[in-house]
Amino acid sequence: MIDEGRLQQEIIDHEGGVVLKPYKDHLGYWTIGVGHLIKDSEKHEFRNGISYETGLKLFLIDYSIAKRDMQTFLKPCGDMPEYARDIVEEVCLEMAFQIGLPKLQKFVKFKQALTDENWSEAILQMEQSRWYNQTPNRARSLMDKMKKLI
Repeated sequence: MIDEGRLQQEIIDHEGGVVLKPYKDHLGYWTIGVGHLIKDSEKHEFRNGISYETGLKLFLIDYSIAKRDMQTFLKPCGDMPEYARDIVEEVCLEMAFQIGLPKLQKFVKFKQALTDENWSEAILQMEQSRWYNQTPNRARSLMDKMKKLI
C-alpha cells in the first residue's frame, strides 16, 4: 500500500514546495501552489497570489486527480505482482501529477513494458522520452524507484 503522506511530500519537494505567487514553469505555463497549472478561469483569482492553505488545498485536489489518472493508466496492465504494485503506482501517480493523463497515455511502450513486467524496458522507455529531457532530475528519481524492481 502506498504511503500517501511520504509520496505527497516527495511530489511537493519535486515541485519546489508550495509557491504562493504565480510563476512560469519550465515550459512557460503559469503555475502556482504545488505545480498547479493555472487555468484561464483561475487567472483572476490567483493573480495576486494565494495563501499556504489554499496551495495545499489545490495540491490535494490535483493529487486526487492524479491518483485517479494513475488508476486509469494502469487498468489495462492487469494485476501486477505485489512486490511491484506500490512502486509502479507511485511512479505512475507522480508522472500523472506532473504531465497529466493525456500525455501519460502517450507512453505506450512504457505501459506495455509494465504489462509485461519488463522493468528494465519500462526504465528505458522513461529515459528515452521527451519528459526525461525536460525534467531529468525528477525522471531519474522515478527511474531509481523503478530500478528497485530489477
